[in-house]
Amino acid sequence: MANNPVTCHILDTTSGKPAANVVCCIYKIDLIDSTLAEGDKILMEPSQSQPFAMARTNDDGRVPEWIFEPAPAKRDYLKTVGILERDGKLQWDTLVQGTYKIRFQVGKYFASLGQKNFHPFVDIMFTVEDPRHYHIPLLLSNYGYTTYRGS
Repeated sequence: MANNPVTCHILDTTSGKPAANVVCCIYKIDLIDSTLAEGDKILMEPSQSQPFAMARTNDDGRVPEWIFEPAPAKRDYLKTVGILERDGKLQWDTLVQGTYKIRFQVGKYFASLGQKNFHPFVDIMFTVEDPRHYHIPLLLSNYGYTTYRGS
């Protein structure tokens, strides 16, 4: 893929402006079925996984490019999520089916503005069923947020 198959955009609805300089991490999650004591089945994230890429939003509140975990020991894992090395640079070649999570570090964003907020971070999980572009928008305020499937 020539461009990032997963993009995101954050708008700060308290100011009416894009949320710049927000750290974003992306994970591939393997969900498992679990049973509660009452017998109800739920989906769970089995353990805290590590992000395979990070980014910081630009002045327009967008992630211009994901920075992939560069450690050589992580290269085999990166291949499983579609990240390949070409000409000495890691590139997102294929978007692999599965469940992903983007963690937006919004608490640090509001702290940098000298503002209080309720959520230290926002996790948005989404399912990739086919290898096309997925846009994950986040509308953010100090005490709430919303998201939707972007285009």
